Amino acid sequence: MHIPGIPPLPSLAITSEGSEQGYHAWRQVTAVKRFTNAFVFDPEENKILLGLKKRGFGVGIYNGFGGKLDAGETIADAALRELREESNLSASLEPCGLLFFVGAGHAHAHHITVFRAHTWQGQPTETDEMRPEWFAYPSLEIPSTSVPSDTLAPFPYSAMWKDDPLWVPHLLTGKYFVARVDYGPVPVPEEGQSVDPVSDGTGYIVDGTTVEAGMQKWVVGTMDKDEWEKSRVWEV
Repeated sequence: MHIPGIPPLPSLAITSEGSEQGYHAWRQVTAVKRFTNAFVFDPEENKILLGLKKRGFGVGIYNGFGGKLDAGETIADAALRELREESNLSASLEPCGLLFFVGAGHAHAHHITVFRAHTWQGQPTETDEMRPEWFAYPSLEIPSTSVPSDTLAPFPYSAMWKDDPLWVPHLLTGKYFVARVDYGPVPVPEEGQSVDPVSDGTGYIVDGTTVEAGMQKWVVGTMDKDEWEKSRVWEV
């Protein structure tokens, strides 16, 4: 199966794929930028740390901790720096996923290496960019859903990217995964603009006007650990 933006992977097992009506071909990509996204979670207590984005692209959305690479940085170095800058945590991060996102009207595609860690140092601290919060694990089937908890807030899928329920279970269960998702227009807020995610995750309300930003075409799959480690697909 050829997925533009993702190298050929013989062991790839598709776990989810689809498209909106009338959207058949992958959107063409003319430029790509590299990003990181790190998740810290505790399998024994079934809790995961997410950050609420406070400004810029993705404002009002919960996510892991990450961002773009600085000049001369490796992907691993960028992941450690972004985690520290956005949450005040240090951790031994394992690369475990590749997300390739293409948004309508954006100048570049997002090539995102996902990292995970089960242990960490430091206390989660709010920063100018992110507000860290602990959440209960979601369900681990595909697609995933939020699960009630007596001690923690339920996983906030309604305020996250629409593709997250298709791969977060892979993240939490030790699998290695890749995904390509084409999105509708995602707003980049200007100074002073009010931007809030729609409660069902289909878009945003920008200064009172709804902007659709749902998935238009997507595919998600897992791959063998050996192929993941040998191909180093997250670096290609």
